[in-house]
Amino acid sequence: MKLVSLLGVVAALCLSACSSDDGGTSGGTGGTAGAGGQGGGMVPAPPIDCDPLSPTYCAFPYPNDYYTVEDSSTATGRRLALPEVIMPATTLGQRSTPGPFNEMDGFSPGIAAMTHFPGATVTGCATPDTIGDSLLESSPTVILNAETGERVPHWVDRDEWVVQAKTRMDAGEEKPSFFPPISRSLDELRQEQAMMLRPAVRLEDATRYIVAFRDIVDGEGGLVDVPSGFLALRDGTASDDDIIESRRPHFEDIFETLEDAGVDRESLQVAWDFTTSSKENNTSAMLHIRDDAFAKYPDGVPYTIEVKTDTPMEGMACRLEITFDMPLYMTGGESGELLNLGEDGLPEQNGTYPYAAAMFVPVGAQEAPAPLVVVGHGQLGAKEQVFGYRDLWANSEEPLIGFGLDHKGFASDDVETVVNAILGGDMAAFRAVPERMHQGHLNFLMAMRTLSRDAEVDTSLFSETLDEECGGASADGTRRYYFGGSQGGILGAVIMSLNLDIERGLLAVPGQSYNLLLNRSGNFDEYAAPLYAGYDWNGLHMQMNLALIQGLWDRGEPTGYSKYIRTDRFPNTPAHEVLIQVSRADHQVTNLGAHIMARTIGEVVNLAPLIRPVWGIEEKSGIHTGSAMLEVDFGNDTPPITNIPHWGDSKEDPHGRATELDGLLPALLQFYGTGSVENPCGGEPCRVLD
Repeated sequence: MKLVSLLGVVAALCLSACSSDDGGTSGGTGGTAGAGGQGGGMVPAPPIDCDPLSPTYCAFPYPNDYYTVEDSSTATGRRLALPEVIMPATTLGQRSTPGPFNEMDGFSPGIAAMTHFPGATVTGCATPDTIGDSLLESSPTVILNAETGERVPHWVDRDEWVVQAKTRMDAGEEKPSFFPPISRSLDELRQEQAMMLRPAVRLEDATRYIVAFRDIVDGEGGLVDVPSGFLALRDGTASDDDIIESRRPHFEDIFETLEDAGVDRESLQVAWDFTTSSKENNTSAMLHIRDDAFAKYPDGVPYTIEVKTDTPMEGMACRLEITFDMPLYMTGGESGELLNLGEDGLPEQNGTYPYAAAMFVPVGAQEAPAPLVVVGHGQLGAKEQVFGYRDLWANSEEPLIGFGLDHKGFASDDVETVVNAILGGDMAAFRAVPERMHQGHLNFLMAMRTLSRDAEVDTSLFSETLDEECGGASADGTRRYYFGGSQGGILGAVIMSLNLDIERGLLAVPGQSYNLLLNRSGNFDEYAAPLYAGYDWNGLHMQMNLALIQGLWDRGEPTGYSKYIRTDRFPNTPAHEVLIQVSRADHQVTNLGAHIMARTIGEVVNLAPLIRPVWGIEEKSGIHTGSAMLEVDFGNDTPPITNIPHWGDSKEDPHGRATELDGLLPALLQFYGTGSVENPCGGEPCRVLD
């Protein structure tokens, strides 16, 4: 589902956020930080300042262990120490406060490794279509697991978002269309393009990585210049920079590790290291909330039911609204509230609050007990989207009782919070979004626990209401599934990793991480215009902002959780299986994000016959028991290879068209009921062509 229109809101907010900065190339000191990384020993802490490894942009390289300190209390042994000077400044001079970011014990495992070479090209680098090239010894770019020496598959994006937007607007193209317009020249904008190494699979938790660039060339084919600070480290020449001098022992370890992996020291144009955040950093709060709530309410929570008297839809026996007395772990029940933390730093219950579900009860449930399916809505949507799937619930072969929930944190009532967090100039305010998402995830878990348990008790309010108000309908509480599309597919990966009652779920048109998805989504345009304008359309600033908030977002989105859906599960949590549906050339959620999710979950097969092979995902013919991915082709143009939306595709967005595929519903029902699935397209690749 498309984002609701926010042009009026964002325009107003832009008036308070629009402003320039000093380019981020200089700044003062603000304390001390560790020299970075594990291995090679620690050296005296340099002053917190811009890292001279990337003299053209203060915050880069990023992520970077230079901006960490030792902390024995964390799972990684490190903690971020980001200084205010590296925070992008709006044109009014507003910078983000570092505090919330500096609570993390490492950097997000779902962001790109970024640096800046003015005028650099991606010639010879791996692309999304040639990911395997990044593992070759000759690859110009390297991401290396410093502990195992293994190379990480990735591709290279040169940030094209602003440049391509300006180019298209100047050419009079229909999309994008921004106000205020981009007034700066293309030549200026091209000097602010980040070089981004995108891991093709989510990085490991609490792990040190080394990043290396070599053989990067400019538009004329010449090697880009090596920054003088790095050159001094690489070649052992003298430097008058105390920061560089203090880091020599540490960089000797980096060079030795790279050489052991076949990367010659002399060829390097820049290299650095960073440590990813821990599993505990990203998931401990959510797991504590889940376990505390289920210990207090093992059979669910109190609720009331209202029978809606609206004219029933075709195939509907009745429509119900169920309001749960849900345990609250926030400082309040409204959007913008934060987690209610106890003295131990973990969330603690703060009473209860009302939380409603919208339910479609099909006529078929009058004949036999119907399974329960909880539905995750699209981007910033609402529970009522459940009624948009009438054909699924009213299916004659296997009617299902579907109930939709608002995903608190990223639902329609969170629009103002999301917009203010993004456009207000202080990215730290974004913490309100993933923190409320914790409550949203719990609501999904507890709603299914409550209704599935009561469905098995004839005298419960739920069972009696179905019987008396819905023509003798009944629910089978032992059959419980998840259905999510778009944002519901994205956040469904979190719900599936945590769920104690649901073992199988559909993740339709999903992806991870949001840091990757946003630039490539047409839905982001109306947010992006005032957001970018507030930073004078500086692409370096924007990539830094997106990287910063991803570290907070990991605690609520799939980057922190999808790895734990199937095998490496959370404690006392059953294994889960998912069916991932991908619409080729999706305008709203890039296929690249779905592929990363599938690879991260692990052992997800691509159901053959294929519309195309996908790197790192095994092809499987016939019936498959377990998690799988199904890609469907709707005849759209090939999407851009870089980090922009599919602006030039004039054909209908395939994002929500999977329901047009004959055989998809039977395949889904088979997966729900048996855990097995096969390609539903009769021995041919799945295509719906006009």
